[in-house]
Amino acid sequence: MKRIVILTCLKASRVCTGAACFQAFNQRTRAFVRYGKEPLEIEAFMRCSGCGHTMENDKGLQEKVERIVKLHPDAVHLGICCCHDGGDQELCREIEALAGIFLENGIEVVRGTHSEF
Repeated sequence: MKRIVILTCLKASRVCTGAACFQAFNQRTRAFVRYGKEPLEIEAFMRCSGCGHTMENDKGLQEKVERIVKLHPDAVHLGICCCHDGGDQELCREIEALAGIFLENGIEVVRGTHSEF
């Protein structure tokens, strides 16, 4: 069984319910098609702590990241909202830093949930 975490942008929470991410996960579409019929489990649905929040200046973010690292999921999927404007395909620097931490800890980072980028 593959264990998955979905990471999204805090700003997106103003308009996002997470429904599209979960629908893609449940139906194995878009970025989740890669898993085929393999059993999957959502370990966490994490939002970043917002622009300007880093591991160095935000104890809450540190705790969230440590929790994910301790869970050691098979992959962290990044929502399209993790990009600067949701469409330019360039990760914001806070998300880029989080992705780096997960990669350093042997956790695959996948760009996409209901949208692939």
